[in-house]
Amino acid sequence: MSNWASEIEADLNWREAELAAIKSQIITTDRAKKPVRYEALLRAITTLLYAHYEGFCRFAWDLYLDTIQKQNVKRNQCCEEIIKLSLRKRFKELGGDLSPDEVWNFFSNELPALTNDNVEFKIRLKADSNLKPVLLKKNSTDAGLSCSIVDKHEILLRTLVNRRNNIAHGQKDIIKDITEYNKYENAAFEAMYELGISVIDCLDNERYLRPEYRKKVRDSVETHHETKSD
Repeated sequence: MSNWASEIEADLNWREAELAAIKSQIITTDRAKKPVRYEALLRAITTLLYAHYEGFCRFAWDLYLDTIQKQNVKRNQCCEEIIKLSLRKRFKELGGDLSPDEVWNFFSNELPALTNDNVEFKIRLKADSNLKPVLLKKNSTDAGLSCSIVDKHEILLRTLVNRRNNIAHGQKDIIKDITEYNKYENAAFEAMYELGISVIDCLDNERYLRPEYRKKVRDSVETHHETKSD
């Protein structure tokens, strides 16, 4: 198992364990005798579920980009999504001055130099404490990662975000029962699993690189390690 696969598995495991600990308290609570406790636990676990959903996505995106950056590959060896993502900060800066001279200089001089530099991500994928399905899909797509499950669970994920916001802002948003909560948990974890698997697949198979560079870069890295070992 690769290092990144182990890290993703470990991150998912502790999140699942924490939610399971609270869920066991809900299941063993007599709703008829302790309705306040039952409702409070459901509200608490819904808020925590959102925290783990957002937290894992941030973790997976950062792990993915950090690992790519550590490979010391050139931008022109990478797929289009990675090139654009790594230049996002410079593109934003360019938007502040779109004079003909500045645009000409960027495309004729600066951009060729930037594409020959090593990949570096100065702006990271963010959730802004409100990871709606559309943002999860956009961030993942921008990084070249799979996110088809988002469409399947769009309503549940959007509802999870909204209910978490309502609870966090002090509203009396009541989760009906554990069955209703489980729908949100299943949707969130399916999205998290897909993201984690996509990160592992893209790193294991170097999908962040253009096809013609995947084997070349791998051989170059292996040769470099062998030379250092000698």
